[in-house]
Parts: sequence; C-alpha cells; structure tokens
Amino acid sequence: MTELNNEVDVNKLEVQVGKRFKEFRLTHKIKQTDIEIMQKQNISRIENGRRLPSHELMIYMHIKHNMDLNWLLTGEKLSKRNVSNPETIIKSRVTR
Repeated sequence: MTELNNEVDVNKLEVQVGKRFKEFRLTHKIKQTDIEIMQKQNISRIENGRRLPSHELMIYMHIKHNMDLNWLLTGEKLSKRNVSNPETIIKSRVTR
C-alpha cells in the first residue's frame, strides 16, 4: 500500500510542478523552443505532468531566467530576507 501511495504522491508532484513550470514560462514569455537544453516534446511532458524536470533543466532555468526553484518544487516563494541570509534558511529547516 505504501508503494502505491508514493506513486500517487509522485504523480501529484509531477502535475503540480508541471503547472508551475508552464505558468513561469508563459508569464516570462519563454517559448518551449527557447529552452535550448531540452527538446520541445520533453518540455511538453513536464508541463503536462508526465515527468519531473531534470536537475540540469532546473539549474538552467534558474540561471538563465531567474526561476525560483523553491517555488517550482513547493509552490512557496522564498522571502528576500531568507535569500539574503542563508543562516536563516538553515535554522528554519533544522527547527522544524
């Protein structure tokens, strides 16, 4: 039963991440073909919730288009206060 639940959770995550990825791309007027490191059909699979973006794609989107990877994966934006002070992030993760 746990294996099935994990599969459902991964599928849900793929859909949520895909929606956020597409939202970011459209908001920033980025065409699928503008993402040079990945073929258009693979971008489409991500946006349709059929696969998660690779580490390489996430790093590319962060560096080239300033994508907030925390938001992409969790739906929560990091506050500027936390971004400017990495110690705050570490403390908040440890005390949870």
